[in-house]
Amino acid sequence: MNRKITVRLVAVCSLAVGVTLIAQESGDVSSNVQQLEKEMHQAQMNNDANWYEQHLADGYVEGYSWGEWADRAGAIKQMQDKSIKFKKGDVTEMKVATFDPNVAIAHYKFTYDGTLNGTHRARTVICSDTWINQSGAWKLASDHCSHVEGK
Repeated sequence: MNRKITVRLVAVCSLAVGVTLIAQESGDVSSNVQQLEKEMHQAQMNNDANWYEQHLADGYVEGYSWGEWADRAGAIKQMQDKSIKFKKGDVTEMKVATFDPNVAIAHYKFTYDGTLNGTHRARTVICSDTWINQSGAWKLASDHCSHVEGK
């Protein structure tokens, strides 16, 4: 009887430790991705193509709120375009969902005022970014933003 209780107690304790470790790992992933999002938007505001070269995954795809797509090379090329200028860019309502230690999706609102591709745009968009951990390095696999009507 005592042996069954001991085995059950050990099983419950092991489960509790496992759940705690998973929760901590998920929090670390969320914190890492939130920091990468902050860095990404700073790089965007400063046309920092080097940051994009280091953090975009092979096979990266981006969907712009004006209805165009870009692959990794196109997104990096756009960051190298010094005619793209932002007056402001504010990220709000950031949330990160983790799916395992190697996949996370950030979603947020981005309100910006800038000139892109020769066109002035001042708007609010909702965005989702898919992040993957490849051999210990977090890479942005996909980014998509949709225009919020009237904003």
